Amino acid sequence: MEDQHRECLVKNRVFMCSEISLSTGLFAKLTESDVITDEHVEKLQNIKKNDTTKAAVFEFLSEVLPKRGPEAFDLFLKALCESEQRHVAERLKKWLSDDCSEDADTFERLQDELRTHYDDKLKFIYTMPWLPTEGFSLKETFVQRRLRLTSGDRGQDSVGGAIKEHLLPIDCGIPPRQLEELLQEKNVLLIIDAFDEASTENKMLHELIEGKRLKHKPLLVTSRPNFLENKQRHFESTFTVEGYNYREQLEHVERYAAHKNIASAPFESMLEEESIIDLCSNPLNLTLLCLLREEDTQLRITRTALYTSIHRIIRRKAGERMDLTEAEVEESLLRPLYQFAFEAHQKNETVVREKDSKKVKNFQRICEVGYLTNEVIISRLQKEVRFQFTHKTFVEFLTAKHIAEMDREERMNWMQHLRYANCHIEIKGLAIEDGFNVQQNEAILGFLFGLLEEESAELTEMASLVIKETRFSYEHPPISLYSPCGASHQLLRLLAELNVVPPELADAICKRRPSLINIHLNCSVSCRRGMLKLCNLRFQPPIRLNVYLRDSLDEEEKMSFVQKLIKSKSIDCSKIWIKPRDNTELWNDVRGFRIGQTDSFQQVSIYCDYIEGIPFEEFSFGNHLSELELFRFNPSCSFLLKAALHKPLTSLQLIHCDELDDRCISLIRQLLRNQRNLQRVQLTSPWQQQQHFGFFLADFAQMENLQSLEISLIDSTDEEMRSLEAILKRNKLSELTIDSEYYSGSLESVLNEGFNSMSSLRELRLRRVNIIHLTNLRHLDLINFSLLRSSELNDDGIAVLSDALRTWRNLQHLRIDFYVSVAECSLRKLFEAIAGCHRLQILRFTWLEMADSVVPSVCKMIESLKQLTEFTLYFQRDKSLTEEGFKQLEPIIKRNGLNTFVRSALI
Repeated sequence: MEDQHRECLVKNRVFMCSEISLSTGLFAKLTESDVITDEHVEKLQNIKKNDTTKAAVFEFLSEVLPKRGPEAFDLFLKALCESEQRHVAERLKKWLSDDCSEDADTFERLQDELRTHYDDKLKFIYTMPWLPTEGFSLKETFVQRRLRLTSGDRGQDSVGGAIKEHLLPIDCGIPPRQLEELLQEKNVLLIIDAFDEASTENKMLHELIEGKRLKHKPLLVTSRPNFLENKQRHFESTFTVEGYNYREQLEHVERYAAHKNIASAPFESMLEEESIIDLCSNPLNLTLLCLLREEDTQLRITRTALYTSIHRIIRRKAGERMDLTEAEVEESLLRPLYQFAFEAHQKNETVVREKDSKKVKNFQRICEVGYLTNEVIISRLQKEVRFQFTHKTFVEFLTAKHIAEMDREERMNWMQHLRYANCHIEIKGLAIEDGFNVQQNEAILGFLFGLLEEESAELTEMASLVIKETRFSYEHPPISLYSPCGASHQLLRLLAELNVVPPELADAICKRRPSLINIHLNCSVSCRRGMLKLCNLRFQPPIRLNVYLRDSLDEEEKMSFVQKLIKSKSIDCSKIWIKPRDNTELWNDVRGFRIGQTDSFQQVSIYCDYIEGIPFEEFSFGNHLSELELFRFNPSCSFLLKAALHKPLTSLQLIHCDELDDRCISLIRQLLRNQRNLQRVQLTSPWQQQQHFGFFLADFAQMENLQSLEISLIDSTDEEMRSLEAILKRNKLSELTIDSEYYSGSLESVLNEGFNSMSSLRELRLRRVNIIHLTNLRHLDLINFSLLRSSELNDDGIAVLSDALRTWRNLQHLRIDFYVSVAECSLRKLFEAIAGCHRLQILRFTWLEMADSVVPSVCKMIESLKQLTEFTLYFQRDKSLTEEGFKQLEPIIKRNGLNTFVRSALI
């Protein structure tokens, strides 16, 4: 959104909070034009319900609308006019008609000075520090990249002051104050490049990102994602720079060869070598590979091997320049450099001060090796002499070299003090945020594994620690769209640095094998390479594998990866998620992944949004298809149901599906009646377009082997309730999920009566169901319970739930949504009841209203749950938690091994 539009919203906020009506018509227009989503509508309606319309309007104007893109303001004005609120739109248009004052001459002069600075100082990049004269022109060697939408230093007192001192010549006549005025008045894009390599003590950078300075100016920040973890919430959009595809790799090596004035053929042929395909996707690695090819050195297939080869070249050339043997270079220059890099890494620095360099003997000679330069390339933030590692990856490699040379006890002590669990804490209003992603350690650990590959015993010892601390053997929760490539995959990513897994390490992994591995949407290249190495081990029985790669890879790369998994005898390909972009891709995926075949994936989830009509060729699954899950199913995809008619399905799931037509209903009934093996059925609709599927309950009641049922109900008939009663009393269900938009006493009565005899039930999820009258919950023996979007979870509901929790001694997973205020005494009773669930592993709260006074109860609860691995507190409902209360909570939720996510509400 443009700055003038943001300012317009701020200046007219009081007027709009009094005048705007959040009517159904306004919401309809805003959602139709994608200004807001259905989730936004639900949140605003909840605020309106629980607080006031003004509070909801304030939330919309301050937190939602400004973040919805450049066209959002104009679409908002149009929606106002079309929803009978034209007077508000006219007021905003009139305000915008006033022009801001500006000094065009000064601004043009500033632009010219900045352009000159960048042309003179920053048009070359030096990727090889040992070749200080080898600069690559950004203009001539630039390769266009693809972006994928994801969703102690002395600083300056002002941004204008920083521009004046560091980017403009000293005799420039533009004063800092005038620069500040221009920044306020003009549309200025602020760019912070390489944030991960900036000083963590640079206060002004953090203030820019957090919106404490120049809040309404667009800001672009580039960084490794792990180092920006706590800052991403401040941005409207996040993008990932995708790795080079083949075309971009080819362009890179052609430009490299042209720069060196040599033939490109040797580099082009290098791109065809399958062993280094993954390395070629990274520009720095590809440049280093080109250098190795120039040196006629054998190419390396892991990142560690690549950097080791480059390191040997640097060491050899340094010895030749300084008339030293390679052994002398290693002993007198490189080992002190390893120590120096280790200390710099501990402080997260790539640029070190002159005073630090004076602590190192022969530092000037060390600089001559080629890893350090005393020329600051990117900026001039300090007047003192400083030394820079050209790239953070070199710091990480040299740090790993230092750790590899430690004795075994010292190295293990270093590893044991690393963090092995993700943590994310964010509490708005208190300005508290903290976070840690385990992947921040992996650059060092990956190099360390590669460097110690031949030390089988030490490698096994390190890997065993990683297996233990990251819960590699833990039974992972079900896969989902937003599953991260987190701590449990760390071993996979480290295995990617090994050429061969030593037998001793292979045995250790096989003994602590997980029963299931999920390959996620966000799994890295290293994770996938490690998975392929895991496939070469001999697991008995094979490890079950779920693969979720909807948008993560191009089709050819995804197909190649999955087909390698299918061929492995150590892997039992369980379920695959696909998101075909059209009918042709659907057919190619089903055929290429051999879905439904004996030796491949027999369970499939298909995202149906982009599928229109029947594929040109006859569509079919393999004869062993056991699970069909259709996400966002619509009647045009009925051919998928037809293709499954004569397959031995054990599970049929239609998730977030539209209203069904007669053909779909007929096909579903045929599947239900003709599948003797069918054990799991799900028929659910989106919450914003609730559909009623109760008319299928009579069919479900005829299924003798039904073990899992998930269904959306709106206004069920007496006959449908009798069918549900029969299903429950059969006592064969192990999983039950009920989503009821308009629950009634009859549903509560049927559920409560059924719970009295459902000894087989282990997982129960109730969405928008009132539990106040479900007193028989206490008779269940659950391992998983979720109470979702329950607007009636008041003190009486808490009493019922607390009573039930005291009997659920085997409970492992608990989620509770709070949508109304609950008395503190009730919360304490609830936390006390949860504390008795000693087998609990995952605990999730949303919209919990937690004051300082209940924090001790929360701490006591968490301390008693020794098996807890994940604690999520998503959205505080108010600002009752203060910094003092948080200080009590902080050490508990940061407990080693506890994956924590705490986030405040936006209101």
